[in-house]
Amino acid sequence: MSLLDRGPETITVYPAGPMADDGSPTEGEPVIVEGCRIQPQTSTAGDSDGYQDATTYRVMRRSLPAGPWARVRWKDRDYTVVGEPGHYRGSRRVSHDSAVIRRR
Repeated sequence: MSLLDRGPETITVYPAGPMADDGSPTEGEPVIVEGCRIQPQTSTAGDSDGYQDATTYRVMRRSLPAGPWARVRWKDRDYTVVGEPGHYRGSRRVSHDSAVIRRR
């Protein structure tokens, strides 16, 4: 059994919904995703984003319902998906989805 099959983290993904009349994306229904692996990717202390540190994390799972406008809730904090999530397809043992998230 792979590490991708039984991650210890649970997240809530709010996927992007239909576009509003003004062209901005709306938020869809929340999806609870269990069994994720989350790893720190980068950290920049003292950035000017309004936070003391701007750590990005990589979320990995066999299937991840996140898109480029999605909001992710993890450990009582909100995160934004950075860029387009990756869909890695190969053999059944290594295929997975991966997204980079950053704190809002």
